[in-house]
Amino acid sequence: MDQPNESQGRAAGSIRAVRLPTQLTELELLVPYALIAEITDVSLPDGSIHLGRSEATIVNWRGQRVPLVSLEAMNGEPVPTIGRRVRCAVLYGTNPERALPYFAVLLSGVPRSEQVVRGQIEDAGAQNNPLWRAVVRLGGRLTAIPDVRELEERIDQMRLGEEEGREAGVD
Repeated sequence: MDQPNESQGRAAGSIRAVRLPTQLTELELLVPYALIAEITDVSLPDGSIHLGRSEATIVNWRGQRVPLVSLEAMNGEPVPTIGRRVRCAVLYGTNPERALPYFAVLLSGVPRSEQVVRGQIEDAGAQNNPLWRAVVRLGGRLTAIPDVRELEERIDQMRLGEEEGREAGVD
């Protein structure tokens, strides 16, 4: 019978993750690789750009309409300066109760793939922010792991608010 070698043991105890570059103040963002559908550039719709604390903009991605949000704005920080084309991470929706198969997060740079071993993670204490499932120190850097279900719920509320506004004749 084959014995597992050392590299297989390391791989089993590690998680493949993606560090998403944002402009969150003093905080980096890390998501499991399995949540990433694609890192891409998208064109924003003509007219005003809504990436506020409680607003999303809808972008076309692979023939689908996908809500795009700014984690900076959702976290009460200024929205990064953006142009007509923006880089984003399209993430898979995880809650089958919601009609949100994908959503996109605004990026401010190029993401990096990383292998994270549980032993590398140090608890950084409570941050009292429901957007983050955990805030940890990883390689000496303060890193947030988002609560994807909380993000999905907020994005769903944004979409419902926009639909109610359109039905009432408010754009």
